[in-house]
Amino acid sequence: MCKFCDQTYFPVLEATIGRPYALYVHGNSDTTGAIRGVETIATGLKWKRLREPLSTIGEVDAAVREACWELGATAAASLMDD
Repeated sequence: MCKFCDQTYFPVLEATIGRPYALYVHGNSDTTGAIRGVETIATGLKWKRLREPLSTIGEVDAAVREACWELGATAAASLMDD
């Protein structure tokens, strides 16, 4: 994220206002800080969150993979509206 903030944030600030985003975060013990960090940046960019972040801790199983598929499908479908 630091490289993004340093080199990309300001050039895309105006160009991406209102763009949709979806978020998946996987952690070993906690994902709270990662989610908060991404959402802070997305808020600054004025992006539109499509749905609640998908957060998982520990091993990724079939249910998590299915949830990721649904998250990706939601993101893809939102691009069809543009």
